[in-house]
Amino acid sequence: MKAWLTVGEGADYANVSRDTIYTACERKELRHVRISGRRTIRLRPVWIDAWLEEHATAPTSARTSAHASEGAAS
Repeated sequence: MKAWLTVGEGADYANVSRDTIYTACERKELRHVRISGRRTIRLRPVWIDAWLEEHATAPTSARTSAHASEGAAS
């Protein structure tokens, strides 16, 4: 694995779109560095991993909550 990733490589690594990476950087949700001014962004895989962990949702807990509320409504 490369130490520094481009936006496209970071998107592939995270299995998200390039727009998602750009938006996360713009919102300062995803740590990044800019090279040569404003246009060139570089990311470290560990920063992407941390961002994914922060924004991960547990699908089983969502299902559990939905089933619990359905049972309460009956």
